[in-house]
Amino acid sequence: MFKVKSALTAFGVMMACAIAAPLASAQSVIVVDTARVLRDSLGGQDLYSKVETIGQSMQAELAPAQTALQSERQTLDTQVAGMTREQVEANPELVAQLQSYSRRLQTHMASTERRSRELQQTETNALNIFAARMQEATETVRAARGADIVLAGVDVYLASETVNVTDEVIAQLNQTSPTIPVTRVVIDENAEQAAQ
Repeated sequence: MFKVKSALTAFGVMMACAIAAPLASAQSVIVVDTARVLRDSLGGQDLYSKVETIGQSMQAELAPAQTALQSERQTLDTQVAGMTREQVEANPELVAQLQSYSRRLQTHMASTERRSRELQQTETNALNIFAARMQEATETVRAARGADIVLAGVDVYLASETVNVTDEVIAQLNQTSPTIPVTRVVIDENAEQAAQ
């Protein structure tokens, strides 16, 4: 009985290989290095240039408050230098200045965190638009090549250069989407506070 099961199993494996091998070879596969498309295409370069500009703009918005807080911190450090905690607490004017500074610092930190989330969401939204445009360009190349399967280059261990269509996808994307719309996301501070 054991020999019969082994023979049937071997026959089943042989038949599966005999059927699967021609099917696998009948599939046309192409490979796209999506990271290189993002890095080297005009649209990807445009996207990152715009995101960087928005980030610099956000930093410029935060800079005056940050500079004022640093200056105030230095002034307060000078005032409390050499004083004990009890001496500081005995000076109501100094305590009020320290508390006011602390509140402004917390507000600035919250603004900085919000700007960071806004920039991250701005980039994510732009990357989603880019991904859709890259998919359209890849589909155009896939159809022109008559390919059945498209693999992301990062997931491919080894492939011949004839199946790598990254340059073709970049050329198609450069033609159809040389720029990518990037819209700055603004998180409403009041809505955010109400949610908490």
